[in-house]
Amino acid sequence: MYRILICTLLSCMPQLAFGFEPLNTDDAGTVKAGGNQIEQYFFMINRSGGNQQVDIVTPGEEYTGQSSAKALPFTYTRGIENDLEASISATYYNTPNGNFSKVTNYVIASKWRFYENTEEQYALAIKPTLVLPSSKQQQVAGLGLAAMNYGLNLIASKYWSEIEVHLNAIYMRSPYNTNYNVGYGADPNRTNIFLVSVAPVWAINQNLKLALDIGASTNPPTTEQYLSHYALIAGIYSLTNDIDLGISYMRTGMNYGETFALQQSSATRSEVGITWRF
Repeated sequence: MYRILICTLLSCMPQLAFGFEPLNTDDAGTVKAGGNQIEQYFFMINRSGGNQQVDIVTPGEEYTGQSSAKALPFTYTRGIENDLEASISATYYNTPNGNFSKVTNYVIASKWRFYENTEEQYALAIKPTLVLPSSKQQQVAGLGLAAMNYGLNLIASKYWSEIEVHLNAIYMRSPYNTNYNVGYGADPNRTNIFLVSVAPVWAINQNLKLALDIGASTNPPTTEQYLSHYALIAGIYSLTNDIDLGISYMRTGMNYGETFALQQSSATRSEVGITWRF
């Protein structure tokens, strides 16, 4: 839930968070100690012209296949302390099909909010992630990388009464099995991946929040330009105090003209799902 009153924000900042979905940018909030959170989403990725460009999703969920895709990412988060949480996630791909398991992207993560200033209303957090290896066949299809990946996300969140702004700076070490293609692409990939993003979130009323999420990431294929970009709009509607419905639409491209609909995008992603806290 989002803070409407400043006094509520100051007392509850460690516990109230919208979580990762349906945005790409994470926030500094954590699930309260002893609390649980489930995020179950569905997304569709539509390609333009078989581009291999990675779609910027949760680290570990990058899809590099050349065809369109439909998938169900699932995340379970447990609050360890009021400023520390741990999570595990996996993704089931309905499409593409092939001689490989449809379940991949096993990600283990934790988030520690190591600093917060209740007077200035901002917080800092750090989120390390570990991505378990996918199979060789999944790597070829673009559903993951057949090697252990790991990364670190530095998160900054600033809170006002009706708006929040979240900043992410992510580094991912993304090796892969060089004996096999990545997403049917034979060109070598960069293994040091950087991503920066910003997401302002507006509280329209007690139940509805709207967000804009924009960012730039290292483009893995070494034969393509160094950076790719994305722009995402999202809405979060609180059905109850513990259940949120989220929806988002994202465009990716080699420049912001492609991401903001001025030109044809490299790919689009539509996502809808639910977050349940208990």
